[in-house]
Amino acid sequence: MKEIVSDFLLINLQKLIGQKVYIHFEINPGGYFRNGTALLSDVHVKGEKSYRVYLELDAKQSIIHVDNLTHMKVTDEQIILMGYDEYDRLARSLEISCNPFSM
Repeated sequence: MKEIVSDFLLINLQKLIGQKVYIHFEINPGGYFRNGTALLSDVHVKGEKSYRVYLELDAKQSIIHVDNLTHMKVTDEQIILMGYDEYDRLARSLEISCNPFSM
């Protein structure tokens, strides 16, 4: 994982606009949402060092907002974003892919 570079992340998220995406969202401790699908309408990346990512879905009828993201991994197949707490434990993740995630 590398620290988030907002411009690089935004460009790669924008490549997915107009496509059906699969989303995995997790907050620790607490809960998760896996393999939700939607048409990605728009994306926003805000912040410095700790970022907020907004995914606007289904013609802007839905939104996913995840804050305190610090690290990313971008591949041709998926974008993985993670945030760690003050003890360097995984606190949240947001994964976006054009393919379903394995269960």
